[in-house]
Amino acid sequence: MKFQVNRDVLSEAVSFAVKMLPARTTLPILSGVLIDADESGLTLSSFDYEVSTKSSIAATVDQPGKALVSGRLLAEIANRLPNAPVTFEKQDSRIQVSCGSSTFTLLSMPVEEYPTIPQIDGETGLLPAEEFSSAVAQVAVAASRDDVTPVITGVQLEINDNSLSLLATDRYRVAIRDIPWESTGGSESLTALVPARTIQEIGKTFSHSGNISIAITSKDDRELIAFTADNKTVTSLLIKGNFPPVKRLFPEKVENYAVVNTADLVEATRRVKLVV
Repeated sequence: MKFQVNRDVLSEAVSFAVKMLPARTTLPILSGVLIDADESGLTLSSFDYEVSTKSSIAATVDQPGKALVSGRLLAEIANRLPNAPVTFEKQDSRIQVSCGSSTFTLLSMPVEEYPTIPQIDGETGLLPAEEFSSAVAQVAVAASRDDVTPVITGVQLEINDNSLSLLATDRYRVAIRDIPWESTGGSESLTALVPARTIQEIGKTFSHSGNISIAITSKDDRELIAFTADNKTVTSLLIKGNFPPVKRLFPEKVENYAVVNTADLVEATRRVKLVV
């Protein structure tokens, strides 16, 4: 394996790949990033059996091949390389990374022991990335952080007609937001319960991506969801269970309400909470 790639493009792709990696894992191989170089370019992937990422970038490939290296170490190296083309070359069980006057050698982990990354074909629908990112930021904060009840540690996506509802609760508060949805895989109603941490990272990553393609599927008794934009894909295992019917808590009509200035309300709340 031998290829050359732009330093900034590499750094962004590696950062995306390691973003979803677990901070600690009992299987060291799951801390790796899989590098796949072929005639079409370079693909960097990561997978921990629950969440996977895949990013495709342009590269000049002299010798196709695959390598598995420590993700976080590769990210740190890529962020500190000088502004020059980066060359990767596999030599036996080592990967030599050269950029300008800098050279690093990484140990390659066994590629054949790495789990197969989920592939999701087709598309369920499209949604605007900026509105999705804003909705996730507003809703995910209400998700529970208590793993004793996994079903409320996620954000429920409910697809109906031309809208997508995001819901989250921790038993004490509820957040709901509706955004436009363009169905491309049929008009059936769908639900997907996505881990809050995962969907928060997806919202941040794809916030300026135009449109996000979403695919929901069941494969080998595993329910998966995939988010794709800008040659990047994140797949996530869905949380199993029935999300509480929180929409019933809201009446269809509200007789009494007040309209207040947002900034004034925030400031007043900050002053009052000093004595809580």
